[in-house]
Amino acid sequence: TRCMAPAQYFSSGERLRDEWHHYGLATPIYTHFTSPIRRYADVVVHRLLAAAIGVAPLPAALTHRSGMRELAENMNRRHRNAQLAGRSSVSLHTQIFFRDHP
Repeated sequence: TRCMAPAQYFSSGERLRDEWHHYGLATPIYTHFTSPIRRYADVVVHRLLAAAIGVAPLPAALTHRSGMRELAENMNRRHRNAQLAGRSSVSLHTQIFFRDHP
């Protein structure tokens, strides 16, 4: 069962501030990141945070609103495709198991 809309990456400059909330956590502003070796989205967040606190310069690719929009859309597409591939794999292997174990 999937009752909530999936989370989506977006650039804060592309959405109204009242759209930044996290429904499940009931918080008005939210970002999630883990180790930057895990997902490209985490690498982007680490780079943006590093630039925001003056630790590193902002990479040129992250300075343009249109580029950030395209990057977020690409990450959303790839994340969705990965979810669908995972579900398809589970379905396929479940069917194979029951075929082979009547």
